[in-house]
Amino acid sequence: MSEKQNFVFNQKCAVDLHLHLDGSISVKSARELAKIEGVVLPESDLELEKMLSVDEGCRDLNEYLTKFSLPGSLMQKKKSLERCAYNLCRELLDDGFIYAEIRFAPQKHLQKGLTQKQAVEAVLRGVKKSGLKANVILCAMREGFDNSKENLETVRLVKEFSGRGVCALDLAGAEALFPNENYRYVFERARALGVAFTIHSGEALGADSVETAVEFGAVRIGHGVRSAESEKTMQRLCQKRIPLEICPTSNLNTSVFESYAEIPLKKLLSAGVIVTVNSDNIAVSRTDARKEMQHLIDEQNLTASEVKMLVLNSVEAAFLPEEEKQELRKTIEAEFAL
Repeated sequence: MSEKQNFVFNQKCAVDLHLHLDGSISVKSARELAKIEGVVLPESDLELEKMLSVDEGCRDLNEYLTKFSLPGSLMQKKKSLERCAYNLCRELLDDGFIYAEIRFAPQKHLQKGLTQKQAVEAVLRGVKKSGLKANVILCAMREGFDNSKENLETVRLVKEFSGRGVCALDLAGAEALFPNENYRYVFERARALGVAFTIHSGEALGADSVETAVEFGAVRIGHGVRSAESEKTMQRLCQKRIPLEICPTSNLNTSVFESYAEIPLKKLLSAGVIVTVNSDNIAVSRTDARKEMQHLIDEQNLTASEVKMLVLNSVEAAFLPEEEKQELRKTIEAEFAL
C-alpha cells in the first residue's frame, strides 16, 4: 500500500460509532417520515436541507442543538421510527459501511403516546430489517427540568435489550449547561445493572468533564477531543484504554475548533490515546464518517497506514464480542490490501 500523502479513503470498510439517529435524516427520508407523521414540509429540497442542517455561521453547541426540533417531529410513531432507522442503515450500507452504532434518546419520542420501550423496539426493527451490521445506543438526556424518572427508565431499557440490539448507554445534550456531575445518579444505576456506557464529554467543556466521565466508569468518551488540553487526562485515558469518539466537522460547527488542521488528532495519538473518527450527525453537519476521515487525511496528511489504524481503532472500541470484532478486522485488512 502506497504511503503517499492525500490518500483517498475509498475502501468499503467504514465504521461509525458516534451517530445520532435524529441528526442523520436525509431529505429523502424526511419526506417519507413526514407523510407518516402528517407533518408539512417545504416543497424545496434545498429549503428542507437548510432546516435539517447548520450553516457555516453556527456559533456553539446550543445553536447546533436547535436543528433537532424538526427531526423530532418526524419520529413520534412506531412506523416512522422504524422507517427512519431502516433508511439510515440502508444509506450507510450503500456508502460502504460495515458497522455502525446508532444512538437515540427514547424519551424524545413520546409525544404521540409511545412508551420508551415501544420507541426502542421500533428502532431495533428498522435496524434489523436493513441488513447492516449495527447496534443501538440509548441516550439519557441532559435537560433543564427534572427528567430523572425518564433517564432511569432509559438505563433499565439498556439492560432489558442488552444482547438484543442495544449495546450501551449514553448521556447527551448541552454539556456546558448541564455538566456530568448533575447526572451521577444515572451512572450509579448503570453500574449497578452492569450496563456499559459512553458519555458526551470534553466537547463544550474541557478535560475536567472527561475526568468526571472516567470517574463515573465510562468505557468510551463521546467526543472527548479536549482531553488534549491535559497531559494528566490523556495519560489516564491511555492507562485505562478508554477510546475517544471524535467528530471533527461537528467540532467546527460548534466552534470548538476553527479548522480540521487544529483538531489535536496527532497529539492524542502520540500520547497513546485510542481515537476513533465519527460523524456525530450526518444531516446536521452534512457529513458522514468517511468524509470525516477524508477531511483529516487532507488537512493532517494522514497516510493509508494511519487511516487503517483509525478504522481498526473503531473496531477495537466497538461494543461487540471479540469474535464479531475479528470478522470486521478481516474485512478491513482485505479492503486495505487491494
